[in-house]
Amino acid sequence: MIFGETGSGKSSFINRITQYLLAETSNDAHGCTSTPERYPVEISGRKYVLIDTPGLNEGSAGTVPDAEAKQLLKNLLRELMSSKSDDIGLLVYFVRSTTHPRTFVKVYNKVYSGICHKRVPIILVGGWRNERDMEIWWATNGDQCNSLGMHFENYPCDPATHVAEPSGFLRNLIAKHYASDSSRS
Repeated sequence: MIFGETGSGKSSFINRITQYLLAETSNDAHGCTSTPERYPVEISGRKYVLIDTPGLNEGSAGTVPDAEAKQLLKNLLRELMSSKSDDIGLLVYFVRSTTHPRTFVKVYNKVYSGICHKRVPIILVGGWRNERDMEIWWATNGDQCNSLGMHFENYPCDPATHVAEPSGFLRNLIAKHYASDSSRS
């Protein structure tokens, strides 16, 4: 399940991971994902389904206003975490490279602690356009994330998962931290 801020690159990430232009993307400030969308992908010989969700923190004039996007995310997570479904194996939380941890800790707590009850691994992606930007973002913000009680599976970075291209780095993280079989998201 891929979630996070509008304009943080969630849909672009889907396209890089799947290696096809499946998810609609935009260069302007408005999001382009209006409903959760599912995309099949194979990583390291295993099949996954990535779920792209509407962006959070979009204004009321955006594609999906923030309150509606949060409700869609909450409903989807509850469905996937239900005892009859239990169909989620990994959360990938996207934030813009300019976002400070104080601004997203509330969403982290609601999603990871409140809805998922810390039972699902979570990866944070800040400034994902290249691996160096991701490392710089973490060097700048990692201590603040830790002091706010946020824990992410990909930081501090594991040198064994590093590759030159960020989508390869993130593909490795998905394969490494994904909890179960191909029926999960």
